[in-house]
Amino acid sequence: MQGQGVLLGQIAVVFGIVIAGVWTATQWTAAALGYQVRLGAPWFDLLGMPFYHPWRLFEWWFVYDAYAQRVFDTGGAIASGSGLLAVVGAIGMSVWRSRQSKRVTTYGSARWAKAVDICKAGLTRPVGVFLGLHDGQYLRHEGPEHVLTFAPTRSGKGVGLVVPTLLSWPASAVIHDIRGENWHLTAGWRARFSH
Repeated sequence: MQGQGVLLGQIAVVFGIVIAGVWTATQWTAAALGYQVRLGAPWFDLLGMPFYHPWRLFEWWFVYDAYAQRVFDTGGAIASGSGLLAVVGAIGMSVWRSRQSKRVTTYGSARWAKAVDICKAGLTRPVGVFLGLHDGQYLRHEGPEHVLTFAPTRSGKGVGLVVPTLLSWPASAVIHDIRGENWHLTAGWRARFSH
């Protein structure tokens, strides 16, 4: 979910509600005043009904308020009601947007694999580079991708991953073995099929 698109959509909806409300108030006021000529020329006619620009309400209110105070008070209430409706809509959309946060991937979508993910990745096969253990079953990878194990000294990467892989992996491998421990443990077996 991209936050920017939703936010722009929220802004457009709020402005749309306000404009529709003000336009409705303008049309209601024009109808209440009997579409008098003094209101000015309409923006356009549709099926014989004149439509005015949405902001004309405020022009008329300024000029003719003394002559039809109740009409303009009602028109103003309709326009301000649309503002309140827009605020309620904005709050509602903000609540809806905050509930979508479970899908947000702002900081990435990485997570620990589940059993389904492990099977889907093909890590339960009996051959390949040792990666670890899950539910008593070895996780192994046999593919063209490289595998890099990086962990502190004495953390178990040698006995848990490197040595088992070297004793079962028939293909070439590059191991950074400064003390030569892995070579001493596995060179005899690997010499049978490789040099």
